[in-house]
Amino acid sequence: MVKKVKLTNDEMRKFAEVFAYYDYGDKETGMVPYYPGYPDRTKLINYLVAMISVANEYNAVYSTSDNKEGIIILTDTTHPYPALASIKMMYRMVKALGLKDFGNIIKKFQEGGASLEKKYRDSKKQFVQIELLAIRKEYQGKGFMRPLVEKAFEVADRSDLPVILSTDAELKKDKYVHLGMEHINTRTLGDKSYMYDLVRK
Repeated sequence: MVKKVKLTNDEMRKFAEVFAYYDYGDKETGMVPYYPGYPDRTKLINYLVAMISVANEYNAVYSTSDNKEGIIILTDTTHPYPALASIKMMYRMVKALGLKDFGNIIKKFQEGGASLEKKYRDSKKQFVQIELLAIRKEYQGKGFMRPLVEKAFEVADRSDLPVILSTDAELKKDKYVHLGMEHINTRTLGDKSYMYDLVRK
C-alpha cells in the first residue's frame, strides 16, 4: 500500500543516484550532461537531494511500502508548499550547483518552449504534478511504478485535477503512457536532449 514516508539521508541519496545514473541508451542523453562536473554526477546528485530533502521535510514523499522500493514526490497547486519551503528548496539547489550553474540549468530547461507547468500556471489552472518518481535498481521491472502513478491519479481525482509530468527520457515517457498518461508535446533542449510533456486529464 502506497503511503507517505520519511527518508533517511542515505535513502535520499540512493534515490537521487537512480536518476543520475539512468541509462538513456544511444538515441538521447537526457539533461544529465548539462549539470556541472559531467561525467561526474556529484553535483547532479546533490541537486536532486536538495529537492528531495524539502519534499521529505514537508511530508510530500510517498513510497510503495515501508521497504521503500520506490518513491514518488507530488505537488498539488491546491495545497502548495509554504513559502518557507520554496525558499529552502531554492537555497539548497543553488548551494548544490553554484549560482551561475543553477541559472544555466534553468535556462536549459526553458529551451524548446515553455514547460507544461508554466503553461498551466500562466493559464491559472490547478494541477497535481509528478515531480520525481524513482524505483531502486533492484526493484525495477517488478511492477512498483504502477501503484505510485496510481497514487498520483488518486490524489488528483480527489479535487478533479489533471496530473502533469515532464520527463527527459523516451522510455520513461512510454511507461507513463502505458499507465494512462497522454504524451502531448516534445521539446528539444539540445543535441540528443529532449523533454517529453505528459498529462492525465
